[in-house]
Amino acid sequence: MTVSIAVETNRVQSSRAKAEWWCGERELVERLAVVRDRVFAEVGAESALPVVEWDSPWRSAEVVSTLTHISIEQLRSTRSTEVEAGQRVCRLILDLQQLALDIYLYDTGMRGQRLADCAAGLSRLRGMPTSDALLDGACEELVSRCGFHRAVMSRVEANGWRPLVLHQRSEDDMGSWFSAWINQFVPTDRSSPEADTLSRRRPSLVYDTANTEVYRPLIVQSGHSRSYLVAPLVHGDDVVGFLHIDHHPLPRRVDESDREVLWAFADGFSHIYERTVLVEQLRAQRDSMRDLFLGAVDRIDDLCESSEAARVGDGRDGREAKGPGVTPSAELTDREAQVFDLVVTGATNQAIAERLVITEGTVKSHVKHILRKYGAVNRAQAIAWALRDGDSVVRSTQ
Repeated sequence: MTVSIAVETNRVQSSRAKAEWWCGERELVERLAVVRDRVFAEVGAESALPVVEWDSPWRSAEVVSTLTHISIEQLRSTRSTEVEAGQRVCRLILDLQQLALDIYLYDTGMRGQRLADCAAGLSRLRGMPTSDALLDGACEELVSRCGFHRAVMSRVEANGWRPLVLHQRSEDDMGSWFSAWINQFVPTDRSSPEADTLSRRRPSLVYDTANTEVYRPLIVQSGHSRSYLVAPLVHGDDVVGFLHIDHHPLPRRVDESDREVLWAFADGFSHIYERTVLVEQLRAQRDSMRDLFLGAVDRIDDLCESSEAARVGDGRDGREAKGPGVTPSAELTDREAQVFDLVVTGATNQAIAERLVITEGTVKSHVKHILRKYGAVNRAQAIAWALRDGDSVVRSTQ
């Protein structure tokens, strides 16, 4: 999967629940705008008042502080005879203090909640069975749990990087802009945020893409990103990938809280990915050793059977070989006889393996030896000859 859209599921928080994150922040900014208008009405000096920035809500606390100082100065300059004016300014100061407290509690609570959601997302990723599934799931968790609107994973190469996976919350254009950039080489300029991320191995924050040396064909012209964060994915001693996030199509720019959440996710994901790759390598080695072991068992069985055949051919077992066209009475080992009894019933190799608690490869080896001893070309012929001879399944006394 290279392009996907966030949807509601039982295992992740719904888009409706996540929308409350943005609604709460916007409500605080709207309250601040109303209070600012009230301060302007009292002070009457709009040029001296700070501007409420809708795309930078994290600056609200600074604006509240400035408005509070302006209101206090206004209260000091109010004559004692202007009782009503003094009361209005006092109410303004109280409202500003309440707003400052609400902003602080909101920011603290949301930062803790987003970090908790980040930990929950990493916990789910630990259960991914393969490294490929892990890569596909990373961007989804960043959008579904961590409060971002778009997330892109890229592979880092010498002097550049290649975008691989996009996951976004918005259904606008369904990610069609990204399709043309999948696995396309993007050069890394020395002054770019990506180069800084490579050298410092920590997230880089781009507050305004218009004033930063970013790769504009992808990030600005195609992605329309006004502000973004990029974090490194580290494997061993190398940076092997990037995670890019932003809040498009919202006007909101990224901030320090976003960087803290992304850094926590990227660091945790790097450890999970490294562990998953190691487990995959161990599984591959285990399977290789198992194949070597089963192959050795088959070769040992072949050597043993060759020795028995040579002994029979020399007449050392006290019996004479039968003439051509006559099926000999097969002398089977106990295990071969058990396997052949189940073969006669029509059982498959898998069913025989489960019944006798052996591997399917061992069953195939026993069947091959049985056919050789009967001189049969397939199971049906061996079964027919065994049924014709009646007592042909003879267990070896060796």
